[in-house]
Amino acid sequence: MVGQSKVHPGSSEAAEASTPVPTIKFPLNGTGHAPGRVFIEGGCLQGATVDVLNHDDSKLGSAVVSGESWYYSRNWDEGTKVVRARQIVAGVPSVSTRHKYFYVMSPLGAPHITYPRDGSRYSEGVIVIEGTCSNKAKSVELLNHDFSVLGYATIAPSGLTWSFSRFWDKGVKHVKAREVREGGPNDPSGQIEFIVR
Repeated sequence: MVGQSKVHPGSSEAAEASTPVPTIKFPLNGTGHAPGRVFIEGGCLQGATVDVLNHDDSKLGSAVVSGESWYYSRNWDEGTKVVRARQIVAGVPSVSTRHKYFYVMSPLGAPHITYPRDGSRYSEGVIVIEGTCSNKAKSVELLNHDFSVLGYATIAPSGLTWSFSRFWDKGVKHVKAREVREGGPNDPSGQIEFIVR
């Protein structure tokens, strides 16, 4: 029995040990992201609250929980970022997840989203997203937080601006843009978040 920890039933250590650790599914370890919003998401127990933590377990913020999924989004400046998460069920916190690290760096050749502004609020309906691109862009893709393609922008005849419009239903939206040139897609822009009510 050497090396076993002794946890007394009914103690706070026993309660903490009984709350499972949540998961962090995104971002993947070691991935690069443009300055701006980075979307962190994972899994948790139904009814849990989830805290997103810094490398030292200090609280960065509270995640939005929906069923057994959670997400957290914030603006990040350049640098190496390390995050963790813990869930609280019936007032009992889990231990923190393992560290997830990602890099925030300015991408080369990424388009910019000029409208809407990050944090804007809109009514449900058609919303136009606009931005700038290089004159080498063959197309501009609009991407969701998970890099799934939302659609393709219309590039203006000057070749330096673009626009994309679509119907947006209610919810929190995360969008980034990526130029496609001769050699394929470039790095994506910084991500914006807007709310449709």
